[in-house]
Order: sequence, then structure tokens, then C-alpha cells
Amino acid sequence: MLYRNFDLNKSILVAIVLLSSIWSASAQQDPMFTQYMHNAVTINPAYAGSRGTLNFVAMDRQQWVGMEGAPKTLTFSVNSPFTGYHVGVGLSVIHDEIGPTKQTGIYADYSYHLKITEKTKLAFGLKGGMNFYDINLLNLRGAQNDDQLMLDGVRKLYLPNFGVGSYLYSDRFYVGFSIPKILQNNLSDDKNTSQYANKEERHIFLTGGIVLDISENIKFKPSTTLRMVSGSPVSAELSAAVLLQDRLWIGAMYRFEDAIGALIKFDLTKQLSIGYSYDMSQSDLRPFNQGTHEIYVSYDVAFKNRKILSPRYF
Repeated sequence: MLYRNFDLNKSILVAIVLLSSIWSASAQQDPMFTQYMHNAVTINPAYAGSRGTLNFVAMDRQQWVGMEGAPKTLTFSVNSPFTGYHVGVGLSVIHDEIGPTKQTGIYADYSYHLKITEKTKLAFGLKGGMNFYDINLLNLRGAQNDDQLMLDGVRKLYLPNFGVGSYLYSDRFYVGFSIPKILQNNLSDDKNTSQYANKEERHIFLTGGIVLDISENIKFKPSTTLRMVSGSPVSAELSAAVLLQDRLWIGAMYRFEDAIGALIKFDLTKQLSIGYSYDMSQSDLRPFNQGTHEIYVSYDVAFKNRKILSPRYF
């Protein structure tokens, strides 16, 4: 039974927040990540191939720990340059659960990289794939007493979509613009008259970051992302990290009016990196959860006769 650990008033509040995240136009309709800068291909297809290696990334995010029905997200992605390193290809799988809804997205990426200067490139990308939704509102407390939900509270949807992106980058900075899903697919069917019926909202991302030398062994890396969704306030996030000895990243994050957090990333070898972040809610949900945990693992595979650039900043 959902939210059984809360009293009635708190349960109502949490249920409203979770349901609005699923059915209304909110920035949480699609999964979000604190360590987005380490897995940019999931939101921007133009990133594919920009590392110059075959790159594997896995991320696990447990959001709002302690709340039943809170978001849980697992993603795996792979991307690589192709045909002379002017073309990049990638594949992303994202599984997300929130309340009574599960969605799995499988998307392929294609990018083309243009050389602007000796160290700067501009890439354009296309993303295409499918979202699989499994929606079961009957898992909500009291749903069994709602005749309308009993009729149309369970649905399985298969929704194709595509996206676009651009990515200007060098080994020291990047700026990205992307719309991962352009089509606004209906999340109901013709027979559904439920008041909760809605659509996939179009998310627009603007990202950027730079690396600055503080001393021989210390570097500073600020980065930001703006997330824009129709009908919802702009979500802005600022992150800053210090790189020590080209191996250890230590940083902090602030998501406006939503959360603050800490990040750490360690390059175990030139190929293998691991990272962890912890977010603490600053919204009305703070009394109901113990924060958000996110784990990140990345592995690079070098191509024959090509060295892996270390450290990798983006």
C-alpha cells in the first residue's frame, strides 16, 4: 500500500507531488541526473563520439530515499567515434520508475563533428528510439474504490520519438543545446477519459562547462544546465568541482529551489572512473525523505594506434 509510513495528510501531499510529476508538465517527467556532465549522450545526441574512444557509462539514481513511490532510475549508454572520427554513434537505455509508472527508453544516436579550429569542434546530432510505458494506477491507495480508475487505470504504451542536439567543445570547454524528445505523444488512448491523462512534454536542455587552471596540480571546473519544459518554471542547476592531481574530483551542486548536493569522482585508471553524488532536498518534500544517491561508472576502450587522453574533463 503506497505511502503507508505517513499519516493521512502527509500521504495526500506526497501523492499529489508524485502524480503531478507523472501526469502534468513538470521537469521531473523525464529522469534527471546530478552527474549529467558525465553521461551527456542521454540528453544530447551530438555528444556521441566526442571523447574519441569507445565509452561505456552506467548510472543508478535513487531519488528521495525513504519515500515509497519515489523515482528510481537506471541507465546504461555506449558511444563511440566512427568512420575516421568525424561521425559518432551511440545507444542509450534508461529505465525509470516513479509511483505507479514505469518507463523504459531505448534510443540510438548519430552525430557529425566539424572541425572549427585546431582544438575546437562543433557537432550536430540526431536521436531516435522508443519509450515503453507501464502505467498501473490501481497500485495507488484507494484506487480500487474508484470506478474510473478500475476501467482505465492500467495501460501499456509504446511511443516512438526522436530528438536533436548540437555540441560545441574542446578539451577545456563545452556548450550544448538539445531537445531529446520532440514528439509530444499522448499518454492515454482513445478510450481513456481519465482526468490524469496527459502527454510527453518536450524538454529543452542548455548545458555548459569549462576547466580552469588554478595551479600545476589543481584545476577548477564549473558547469551548468538549464532545463525548460512547457508549463513549468525553468530548472537551473550549477555545479563546481576541483580536480586534484588529475585524479580526484570533489565538488558541489545547487539546483535552484530544489536541492543542494556534493559530488566526488575518482579516476582509478586512464580508462576506469567512478563517481558518487548526494542531494539533499530543499523543497516541501525535505521532511519526507533522506536525500538522493547517485552512482556513476565509466569505462573507455582505446582504438588501435590511438591513445586515451587522460584526464578526460568532459
